[in-house]
Amino acid sequence: MIKENMIYTGHHPRRLIALATAAVLITAACSSGDNRPDVQVKDGGIGRGGELAAEVASYDLVAGRTGRFIVGLLAGDHSRLLAFGTVELTFTYLGERDASAPAGPPTAPVTARFLPIPGQRLDHGGPGPRFVEGSEGTGVYGSNGVSFARPGFWRVAVTAIVDGQRRQAEAAFSVLARSSIPAPGDPAPRTEHPIAGTPGVDPRSVDSRAGHDSAIPDPELHTTTIAAALNAKRPLMVVVSTPTYCQSRFCGPITDSVAALAKRSGDRMAFVHLEVWRDFEKGQLNDAVRQWIFPPGTEDAREPWVFVVGRDGRITQRFDNVATDTELEQAVALATK
Repeated sequence: MIKENMIYTGHHPRRLIALATAAVLITAACSSGDNRPDVQVKDGGIGRGGELAAEVASYDLVAGRTGRFIVGLLAGDHSRLLAFGTVELTFTYLGERDASAPAGPPTAPVTARFLPIPGQRLDHGGPGPRFVEGSEGTGVYGSNGVSFARPGFWRVAVTAIVDGQRRQAEAAFSVLARSSIPAPGDPAPRTEHPIAGTPGVDPRSVDSRAGHDSAIPDPELHTTTIAAALNAKRPLMVVVSTPTYCQSRFCGPITDSVAALAKRSGDRMAFVHLEVWRDFEKGQLNDAVRQWIFPPGTEDAREPWVFVVGRDGRITQRFDNVATDTELEQAVALATK
């Protein structure tokens, strides 16, 4: 079982990076893998800036594609998280192959707002941004409409005003030339996959929270296949996650949030959960998951993801790693108009 102070990332589905942040996660980004620590930090790793540290939380950034950029922030000593309010981001191109190359000119600054993970009861009345304990507010900062002109290595510089003081941090990350992971505008994979009650299928491969003899939780997420929903021309929300084996502050709550939406809006659109693991102990991914987040040509399998599909069978939105309750509710409203 994966400990809560570990995140998965890297270039292979069995590679893990352990990042201790005073027992609270900053990104909680789970990639498929085992529980053997590998502390090689490459792009996307923690960048330190004295009293502030940053970690890029986005997956699948692609040159020329406009989308959301998210970054986690915490105190330089990793004792507390930065939460609430807004911060400023600028981006600098570092080179196609070498993150240590001389930097180009920075882009114009963009504002990123705090995006809390689902399921929290937060006090938004205080000043922000501010350093907090994990129990007071966990999330990332995000900005929509961000694009990168070319592939390669980039650096984000974060500026936050905390207690009247200017604090900064930087982190490097990579931007791809292309991606085979489904994106807005692409047709959704017409996936056939086991659902609750499928004969001969281990319930844990449908939802890792199930047991050999216990019911699959959130039945509203496991009653229809993606292919059936597409054939019926129903709008669709797909959450790809493994709540048991990624016991972070992001993976379970995002599944819970989608399940809550399914209870309220299941008569208007379909909702499906794809469990990552067919057999966690053997390191076997579900075939359905490969079609969505680990198709041929990709270098890693990171989750959670949420995909929204319109009645025409094309993806309209997707959320990597973090999706707030508000973002998901708005996505349902747009999909069912």
